[in-house]
Amino acid sequence: MIRHFSCACLMIACLAGAATPYLSSTSFAQQPGARQGLPPPAVVIEQIKVQQVSSPAQFTGRVEAIEAVDIRARVTGFLHSVKFKDGQAVTAGDALFEIEPDQLDALVASARAQVARAEATRISAERTLARNRDLFARRTVSQAALDEVQAAFDVAAADVQVAQAALATAELNLSYAHITAPISGNIGRATFTTGNLVGSDSGSLARIVGLDTVRVAFAVKEGLLVTIRQQEASGSNLDPNTLKLSLRLANGTDYDTPGRIEFIENEIDPQTGTVAVRAVFPNPRHILLPGQFVTLYVQEKDAPSLPVVPQAAVLQDREGRFVYLLGKNNIVSQRRIDTGARVGNGWAVNTGLNGGEQVVVQGIQRLAEGMTVQPSEGQPVGGGS
Repeated sequence: MIRHFSCACLMIACLAGAATPYLSSTSFAQQPGARQGLPPPAVVIEQIKVQQVSSPAQFTGRVEAIEAVDIRARVTGFLHSVKFKDGQAVTAGDALFEIEPDQLDALVASARAQVARAEATRISAERTLARNRDLFARRTVSQAALDEVQAAFDVAAADVQVAQAALATAELNLSYAHITAPISGNIGRATFTTGNLVGSDSGSLARIVGLDTVRVAFAVKEGLLVTIRQQEASGSNLDPNTLKLSLRLANGTDYDTPGRIEFIENEIDPQTGTVAVRAVFPNPRHILLPGQFVTLYVQEKDAPSLPVVPQAAVLQDREGRFVYLLGKNNIVSQRRIDTGARVGNGWAVNTGLNGGEQVVVQGIQRLAEGMTVQPSEGQPVGGGS
């Protein structure tokens, strides 16, 4: 409306031939009373807030289990019982499977009998050796006879050790019939049910994955790694404790527990030109699962705090960027700003704002320096666009 009105004034001045100076739409809008009889334009304002500003590096990561175990049978036999439910949480030492122990019990009993027999033979050989040593001292037996008795005793003693080793093996195999959880975690589906014959060649009976703490693996470009190495060589070491690691999940929500860098691989993948980096994240609620893809953000913990202006409030001309600030008596004024990094839907402001100012975010295109407006913090009341 102001533009149409000023054009009409310019046409009248030309027709009259008067020496009236040219007034642009902007300069006319700044004149007092230019909008006499019209209500001030409605605008939406927003207060500038100071936020911690940083430019996080973004990576695509994949969740990995730190601890994972495939449960396998170490002896052959029929599966007697399955002592867990698929998917349940287990603790190290919990019973998982029982392989029918009857045959293994019989082998243990046989091995114990062999130990007893070998021990009896050794005792008999020891007594014979003692008698022959006494007879040898009386010169009633020859040295050759004594040597034979000594050799028999040595063989009997060795047989005891062999029998004891066989018993230990049998007892160990019997213990393998009772399969327990080697780690704490969540166990998956049992691949065999009761009554099936299982053995060392049966493959995995089930898989336990530790979920309380997980890794997130991601790839860093070779150029970034070289830059970090150069900084380290010049004495400015990168302290992992100064970095803030956060995750965004597949549904767009942010993971609420920060992580830390665990290690960086010592070789670059020649096919991709990247190096693998692994970060560790606590996972007490088991939200992160192995194989899951996440977005990883890496930024400085002690990032500077700067005013952040909404993107919708920023205008630009030949001289740079500026915003309209609301002042006393609802009069707006231009403020030149120097913007920095993007922060969400806004810009960090290096210079020009201090925080706390009220900036116009809607209705900007109708404004000019010194104009009176009708501000609101919600949708603008009345007024055109």
